[in-house]
Amino acid sequence: MSQTITFALLATTLLMRSVNAQIEGWRGNFGNSGNRGPGWWNNGDNGGDDGDGSSSTGITGENSLFSSQTEFNKATRILIIHAVLASLVWVIFIPSLAILLRLNIKNPVILKIHAVGQIISYIIYIVAAGMGFWLAQQSAAYGVWNDPHPKLGLAVLAIAFFQPIFGAIHHRIYKKRAVNAQAGRSTEAPGRTSVGHAHLWLGRLLIVLGVINGGLGIRLASFSPFQTGATTNKARITYTTMAAVMFVLYMIFLILFEVRRTRHQNVKLENRSSSTIPKDPLPTYDESEESVGRNARYT
Repeated sequence: MSQTITFALLATTLLMRSVNAQIEGWRGNFGNSGNRGPGWWNNGDNGGDDGDGSSSTGITGENSLFSSQTEFNKATRILIIHAVLASLVWVIFIPSLAILLRLNIKNPVILKIHAVGQIISYIIYIVAAGMGFWLAQQSAAYGVWNDPHPKLGLAVLAIAFFQPIFGAIHHRIYKKRAVNAQAGRSTEAPGRTSVGHAHLWLGRLLIVLGVINGGLGIRLASFSPFQTGATTNKARITYTTMAAVMFVLYMIFLILFEVRRTRHQNVKLENRSSSTIPKDPLPTYDESEESVGRNARYT
């Protein structure tokens, strides 16, 4: 329980730092305050937004990032798809599937939905990361790889690869212990294994890092020619609201589950200790010889 509270405090701190970092990026458009972002506009010059939401000169051209308006529009669409898919994975899909296991529903179908859903979510994130990698490569000459967003995104992608493996190993060990316990063979009681603990805490860490990286992505996009200030504000409000609501729900279900689990473990320990108390060595009345004699006399 104390570990869960510590995780909640740490996660909240990291998310607040992410929000502060986003706000710093949203205080102005790129090019107005020096080195706040990569120079995606003609060698750092502000091509800017001309006020009506359309892109001005400097975005496309012979010496620009994009050779034509068509290429620029293509990159914009890829950026939007990348942002939507990655946000759905780490703000909606992964936390929801984690909450599913905390609902205390005794049905094996729930575990299958959790496992299959997590794998599908990871595949979606691979697609989103591939799009992000393409965008970063297109802008590599302007120092995009120096930003923490693509670095953290690839780190999350690599670490998340081990999650289904850890989950499968834990489930196999748990199932084996449960079968042995039902058969009466001497074995460890079914419960969280060391691999299960790694799967559990790594998953929680990935959710926090994924949500933070989404905020860093919006911050990075605010430096770019892909979106206006109004679009950035809408993305910020939508993403922050969804992430905050899901984070609160996740922490509520997590804490309630850990409290219920702790109480259940305490009850089991109490029952186990009471069952090991030695009986009174003196026989009861029914067990005494006198009782046996009387019973025999009147039968």
